[in-house]
Amino acid sequence: MTGRTPTEPTGPSPAGDVFRPRWVIGWMIVAGISLIALAVAWFTGARVELLGALGGAAALAVTVAVHHLVVTQDAGERKVARPDTRDVDLPAYVERRHLLGGGAVAVVLGLAALFGLRRFAPSPPSGSAWSAGAPLVTVNGDRVVPGDVPLGGVVTVWPEGFEGTERAAVMLLRLREDPEPPTLLEGVVDDTLVGYSRLCTHAGCAVALFRDIDQALFCPCHQATFDARRGAQPTAGPASIPLPQLPLGLADEGHLIATGDLTARPGPVGGRPER
Repeated sequence: MTGRTPTEPTGPSPAGDVFRPRWVIGWMIVAGISLIALAVAWFTGARVELLGALGGAAALAVTVAVHHLVVTQDAGERKVARPDTRDVDLPAYVERRHLLGGGAVAVVLGLAALFGLRRFAPSPPSGSAWSAGAPLVTVNGDRVVPGDVPLGGVVTVWPEGFEGTERAAVMLLRLREDPEPPTLLEGVVDDTLVGYSRLCTHAGCAVALFRDIDQALFCPCHQATFDARRGAQPTAGPASIPLPQLPLGLADEGHLIATGDLTARPGPVGGRPER
């Protein structure tokens, strides 16, 4: 036919279907930053809400990037070729191929970075700073004797030399009633003096409240509640693992000491006793 061009569009291409390489690269960068932030937050023990938000941001960025990379097409790509004409838009084909290759490389490098961060990130300790014979002290370094804890009272203590260390913080409680199993009864002093880790087993917040009326420990972050008389078993809220107990004893000088480490790793990375 006279005047017919070698190729011609099959129809109009919607403006929203135009392939934009810069958008793909931009969303890949957003996804990479989100994944790195997620890895850092994970290894530093960030709260669940933050991890969910970063994971959602990374997933959204990857989804949008894949959409622009695979689903959309350049308005000039869809053409009908004459029998003697090669129907390949070489620059667009090469550009698309390079982007696909770059995307695959980005994914591989991202996964490698995650494993690298895991390798160099500090691994959660198997226990805490507590050990047999460690004196219980206040944040000021004063050793604690049984009489320092009144009936229904709470004193936060640490192992001597580790004052203020978050993972080692323990709540020393004077219960109004004798504790019952699964409390480690051999780790109780004066029949009513018991110690539990201060870090909630749900998200690692400080279990800062003790309700004397029902002998319950309470975490204000997500309303997790623990039965202090019965091994700090969870009774309400999102926590499903009891607070680790610190076995207590008395030194010859009369001050309180630990007779061993906590019964499980403190905080949300801990959980079941490792006996």
